[in-house]
Amino acid sequence: MPTIKVLPENLINQIAAGEVVERPASVVKELVENSLDAGAQRIIVEAHGGGDTFLRVTDDGNGMDKDDALLCFERHATSKISTADDLVNIHTLGFRGEAIASIASVSNMIVQTKKKGAMEGSLIVSEGGRMAKIKELGCPEGTQIEVRDLFFNTPVRKKYLKSDAAEYRAIVDLLTGIALANPSVAMKLVHDDKIVFDLAATENVQVRIRDLMGRQVADNLIPVFNGHAQMRLEGFIGKPDIARANRKAQHLFVNGREVQSYVLSYAVKQAFHSLLPNNRHPVFVLFLDVDPKLVDVNVHPRKLEVRFSDEKSIFRIFVQATKHALEKHVLAPDFNVPAEEIPEDFSTLSQPRERDHQTLKSVDVTPPVYEPADYKPVKQEALVLKDAPEEVLQESLPQQENEESEPEATLRDEAIELIPLAQMNRSYIVCQQLSKSPGEGAHANMDLVVLDQHAAHERILYTELLDQFEKKEISTQPLLMPVQLELSLSDKSILEENLELLKGLGFEIEPFGGNTFSVYGVPSSMVKEDPSSLIQGILDDLNNQSLKGDFQARKEKALTYAACRSAVKFGDPLEMAEMEALCEKLMTLDLPYTCPHGRPTMVRLSAAELEKRFGRDYKN
Repeated sequence: MPTIKVLPENLINQIAAGEVVERPASVVKELVENSLDAGAQRIIVEAHGGGDTFLRVTDDGNGMDKDDALLCFERHATSKISTADDLVNIHTLGFRGEAIASIASVSNMIVQTKKKGAMEGSLIVSEGGRMAKIKELGCPEGTQIEVRDLFFNTPVRKKYLKSDAAEYRAIVDLLTGIALANPSVAMKLVHDDKIVFDLAATENVQVRIRDLMGRQVADNLIPVFNGHAQMRLEGFIGKPDIARANRKAQHLFVNGREVQSYVLSYAVKQAFHSLLPNNRHPVFVLFLDVDPKLVDVNVHPRKLEVRFSDEKSIFRIFVQATKHALEKHVLAPDFNVPAEEIPEDFSTLSQPRERDHQTLKSVDVTPPVYEPADYKPVKQEALVLKDAPEEVLQESLPQQENEESEPEATLRDEAIELIPLAQMNRSYIVCQQLSKSPGEGAHANMDLVVLDQHAAHERILYTELLDQFEKKEISTQPLLMPVQLELSLSDKSILEENLELLKGLGFEIEPFGGNTFSVYGVPSSMVKEDPSSLIQGILDDLNNQSLKGDFQARKEKALTYAACRSAVKFGDPLEMAEMEALCEKLMTLDLPYTCPHGRPTMVRLSAAELEKRFGRDYKN
């Protein structure tokens, strides 16, 4: 009796569904792409909750007769390819013939379809991949597919779905990309019986961008174009001042298919060169049309990634096109991307970096500026630890190990006092640390400490904001005139999910209609900040899969962002009284040695190390 057996068809389909159908958004993707391949001019997507209980996609495409409708439930049954040569010349979004069979095997599905010009249509009901009903009926031309109870027969898969809000947002993100790629197709999304968007067909991509990504993005776009014999790149990049903290506002389409490419995202970022800090990412909507023979779309189960036959040439085209657009429209100084910055090996860029704001080690040839204790800068408002400066520090001191410096952490049973001596480069405070252990009458240790003024102030503000948040004491400053905030569909969903959190932070925000919200008040500590960019920054930070459903983590993320925006920045001159206040306040905290991001607030060089450096024997 052989131990190796041929698996039954329903089990094969369920296994295939594990690759094709990851979540409700995967179902929407497969069904909407089928509608587009069928020539639909209008597509309606309906969902309840996160989409696992109910999804319905209706189109006015070519439709199917009964025989084709039944065949689409078979694996690898498709009208889009028939030979191996077709795989290297694909012009459709789907081609494997797996989607319907895979979805049907893990759900209850109802298909109504009628071929154009036919007298009547067909109804097919599938329960977990088993045909429960097949009959003829009258229905409009086109196809309607309803999916209920997704993963009802694979409970482990269902268990790993995220919250309804997160799954719904994944559907919104998916449809945003599809609608951007197909502006000539009218699209409508209905969620819990409420219309989310109803987009008319248009030939103007910028209209779609405005409707889906918001007016702030649409009004700050730069056109991009680069045409070659076998490829054509066009679309839009956002100006540097609307760059985001993540890549969520980056949309790349290859032959009409939205794909993820960290290589090409990196190429666009390279073109921005010194116009963006390391932890900011440009907004873009770019369309690459390339000979199908030069691109392989069959490298990912869900077709999310592609592989180019000449990746270096594509990379160079993206850099050159973006650079030219920036030089023409942003009036940037002449800058060139050095040839060595075009990677030899793109495999290192195939995944996002662990931390987007990692910095490269470099040598600073600018002489440091030491400002003595009696230095008096041009008079400015005194640093009040609860008030915010006008500008923001986005990048702080990176963590680096130094074998010759002692760890900054000191046992908390020592009494510690930091005496500021001078400000260095208007960014660091040089201090003398006085500390003594319990029972010692005089200061036993006198070490040198360099304080990162931004990181230190950020830790102070974070601690104060956290305490005020818990006590519900964060005050709100009403705005003289409400600020209108128009968001993308995805950001709107994030804001709605975190509205109570933002109110706890001191924001007064109310829906205004559509994707627009009115901001009536901001936290008193942030009155000098632009409300729109402030809220957008918080939403960018909250748009993180690991934070979904974790209120504590989202609260800490929002408070960290608020503290960073309000903290004194690099380059701010401080008077002695301000440095003394900062040092004194910092050392009263339970956790003074790192900022909320985990970077060090100070580096210490002990008296013993100084003696060693100068060739002396140190004795207590």
